[in-house]
Amino acid sequence: MSEIWIQEEQLNAEFDEIVGRYIQLEGPIDSVYFISETMERDEQRDFLLAFLIKQDRYPLYLTFLCDDMMAEEFEKEFNELGIEYSYELLEEKQAYYTFFKRVTYHPRCFTLPIKDARTLSLALEHTFYLANMNEFYSLSYSENLSFELKRVKEWGRWKNVSIPIFKTEEDTTFITIFHDGAGFFLFSNEDRYSSIQKVCSTFPEGSRVVQINDQLIDQDEEA
Repeated sequence: MSEIWIQEEQLNAEFDEIVGRYIQLEGPIDSVYFISETMERDEQRDFLLAFLIKQDRYPLYLTFLCDDMMAEEFEKEFNELGIEYSYELLEEKQAYYTFFKRVTYHPRCFTLPIKDARTLSLALEHTFYLANMNEFYSLSYSENLSFELKRVKEWGRWKNVSIPIFKTEEDTTFITIFHDGAGFFLFSNEDRYSSIQKVCSTFPEGSRVVQINDQLIDQDEEA
């Protein structure tokens, strides 16, 4: 049984710092929730998968970033598994070091248009570890994501970073992953996710909400 903490978030500077990666919204968003499986860190992926399968909505667009070495492995895996994908090279430049030299590369942005639960399960099984490594990782019910190269200051130094920008139209719903994969943020302009109670009604069977915002739920009272 999954034990779930759900919290309604406010869009402000403090929330921006929590989300990280300079995520930007192009337009208004009505509701944002943080949702986490509280028992085991390793259960986060399983709960996210169960949650998405319960929604039973496709296509669902999975987008993630990786380096060029990992990209070759992903292409091989996706081709073997029969998973549809596309990718683009972002403008940003990153680097890694070998024993002999410094290698620069453009991050690869993969998008997987997922059309059924089987493909969704395979895709998360083979890619979710990137979210645990704090690589950018998102899922959306529309093709509303783009990246723009912007100059930001990190640790006292200026650098060019690929900023994810979500276009928030009327029927927008998308997910980004929290630090170390420890839960996810649900952003939505849809009525079905317009309150905590409505979101909880979409949780998979066997889920038990143990905390709402700062309030622990007394299971005896709930019963």
